[in-house]
Amino acid sequence: MVSYEMEGMTCSHCKKTVEKVFLENGKEATASIEEHTVSLKEALTETELNKLRDLLNEDGYSLGNVK
Repeated sequence: MVSYEMEGMTCSHCKKTVEKVFLENGKEATASIEEHTVSLKEALTETELNKLRDLLNEDGYSLGNVK
C-alpha cells in the first residue's frame, strides 16, 4: 500500500470526490480525511501522478508526494 499526501478534503463528499477521480482514471484509491492521505495498492507513475494532480487541482484538492 502506498499513501500520498492529500490536501483540501474536509468532509465525506470530498473523500468520495477524490476517490471518484482516481477510479475514473483506472486507479482504486482510499482517501482519509483524518490523515490527509489517499492510499493505493501500487505507486503511481510520474505521468499518472501529474495527470491526477491536474484533475484534482481543478476540484480544489492538492495531491502531494508519497507520505
